[in-house]
Amino acid sequence: MSRERLPRRHTRVVAAAVATPVLVGAGLGIAFTRDGSEAEASEDVTTATVTAERRTLLDSERVSGELGYDEELTVASSAAGGVLTGLPKEASVVRRGQAAYRVDDVPVLLLTGSLPLWRELAWGVDDGADVKQLEQNLEALGYDPGTVDETFTEWTHEAVQDLQEDKGLEETGKVSAEQFLVLPHGIRVGAPTASIGTQLQPGTQLYAATSTHRAVTVDLDPASESLAKVGAKATVTLPDGSTTKATITSVGTVATATGGDESEGEDPSAESTIPVTLELADSKAVQGLTAAPVTVDLTRDTRKDVVTVPVTALVALAEGGYGVQKVDGGLTAVEPGLYASGFVEIKSGLEAGDEVVVPQ
Repeated sequence: MSRERLPRRHTRVVAAAVATPVLVGAGLGIAFTRDGSEAEASEDVTTATVTAERRTLLDSERVSGELGYDEELTVASSAAGGVLTGLPKEASVVRRGQAAYRVDDVPVLLLTGSLPLWRELAWGVDDGADVKQLEQNLEALGYDPGTVDETFTEWTHEAVQDLQEDKGLEETGKVSAEQFLVLPHGIRVGAPTASIGTQLQPGTQLYAATSTHRAVTVDLDPASESLAKVGAKATVTLPDGSTTKATITSVGTVATATGGDESEGEDPSAESTIPVTLELADSKAVQGLTAAPVTVDLTRDTRKDVVTVPVTALVALAEGGYGVQKVDGGLTAVEPGLYASGFVEIKSGLEAGDEVVVPQ
């Protein structure tokens, strides 16, 4: 870049990019205080030239997040009685068709779906969406229930028996809470809340769990709420410096206090935050990481392929508006747009390739 010293001018201009009590025109030697009165400015301002270029501007903010798993839940017993004899290992994954826990040394198998097992399903039961859900599970596990519909048929009965035989269950052909547990999806096992030997009742809490989907959670300052929109894209930086894309899947509607109850010895001074959850586009990017601190770049606004110059090139005109000092055309009024990453979008008054003056 060429360097030059601009002559003193008497045009009343004020630099827009310096947030100080005295604002100085870029290399023009005239200054004004915020109340409009003149203030002394340096006569020797070193300047350089830059070329207006097209680029994509992202107005984003970097926040702290935590990598983990989404959708926390508690697994509870569906059995009416019996003794708890087995729990899956913490951090293990339980998928459809696998044992969620054991009662009287018999596995209780996980089925997935939106409907809980609210009745016993057997040949001759009334048609219903829960029957279709069962048949979908059987088919997914490799057992043939016949036509997948809401009717429990002889085919359904035999498919259930085949599953029971393979898993070491009594081959009744019936699906009941003594042998099966329905959850919305496969789970990753968390900390136990019941111990082996517990006498079970329906609803006895057994252990914490999450979904198997990787997620990033952010406790967002309410002042930055505009950054968090469901469906918005974000960039996550992992502990090793690599990055991966993510999408915001949920945003809390009410700010929750991250502090605690002073009477219980907790910190009451912590600020309220808004919980934000992001789903990773590529779960393979975080293989080997169970939980880790990450940074998240949330984007507020984007301008693609726009003419830009460094913010320091802007000059606030005394008569209002902004301008830039062209190398070959003097002071030119421009219309600024988005500010981001030290650059400003120029909506009008400047073309890509134009050279402008900036202070050094």
